[in-house]
Amino acid sequence: MPTREITTEKIEAARQYIAQARQQGYKSGGTPSDIMVSRHAYISETGHEVPLRTWRSWVALVDNTAPPEETPDLVLEEIAQEYDTDGRQALVDHMSTRFERRQEIAKQKAWRKVYIKKPGPVGICWIGDPHVDDNGCNWPMLREHCELITKTDGMFAATVGDMSNNWIGRLQRLWADQDTSKDSARALVKWLMHDAGLPWLIVLLGNHDAWDPELIRSICDTNKIWLEDWQARFELHFPGGRTSRIHASHNFKGHSMWNTLHGHQKAAHMSSEAHLYIAGHTHNWALHQEENASRGFVYWLARCRGYKFIDDFADKLGHFSQAEGASIVSVFNPEAKTESAFLQCFADVEIGADYLTWLRSKTK
Repeated sequence: MPTREITTEKIEAARQYIAQARQQGYKSGGTPSDIMVSRHAYISETGHEVPLRTWRSWVALVDNTAPPEETPDLVLEEIAQEYDTDGRQALVDHMSTRFERRQEIAKQKAWRKVYIKKPGPVGICWIGDPHVDDNGCNWPMLREHCELITKTDGMFAATVGDMSNNWIGRLQRLWADQDTSKDSARALVKWLMHDAGLPWLIVLLGNHDAWDPELIRSICDTNKIWLEDWQARFELHFPGGRTSRIHASHNFKGHSMWNTLHGHQKAAHMSSEAHLYIAGHTHNWALHQEENASRGFVYWLARCRGYKFIDDFADKLGHFSQAEGASIVSVFNPEAKTESAFLQCFADVEIGADYLTWLRSKTK
């Protein structure tokens, strides 16, 4: 019985035969029949019995290596280790310095200082979730509010996030349910953030924005707009020395069927003190002012409903659509004699703008 021992001579013989077989039209790397025919022909001619899996390995060997006489000598170059003692120490020093920088940045972001250079009362219009590409976006109202912000002296713009639907993953099927394409959606976002001429104070990323934040990040970087992911805590510093703390978030943790501001109230009682806790996300609005006697501060809780006025998903769940509070205007009067008068909030953008204009006319 012919031996199945694999030797150098047999492999070299196989190499030569495969080359001849290919000249005759056999495709050793092709169909199973080509391999079988060439294998049996090889056994018949050489008398060497060889298992099919061995033949396949020989074919692969021939395909991936040069003949022995053509193989150059290999010289293995000595390569230094990636990190020697000095390299490891340098890496530790780098990591330590980087952590110290990150720790300092984290401390500064805890209550970032924002200096208001404009004297007198100022306002912030907190634009609720725009969802600019949604069929249900109330564009006439959004455009009207943008015009009010730009023409009102002392008014800044901010948003609690969700500029567009920005569908991704399994939700991409929802692109079929809206008239605007992805390219159109990006153009609308650019208009709101850049072309509308809004004096941006801060932009928050909502959950829809965070699915693909690069567009908004690029716009903010280009126009030097302050951008934060989901939430920001900052402190306004007015020219006369008065300060106001704001905790803005796309949403606050905590829900109650009886209180739409439950998460806000939880933050007011359990986190740092602020004059204003404001969010969006849930497409409903609410305002509440209160004095915390035990902690000694007066604060507002606010939620913007946003501009998605037609919502098929909400209809299916049995939720009714509110008609007001798309954006919330907060007006700060640094010259107010009481804490309750220092900050006032409005669910009507026009009334908030009129109040700010009136306050500024009194203090000139």
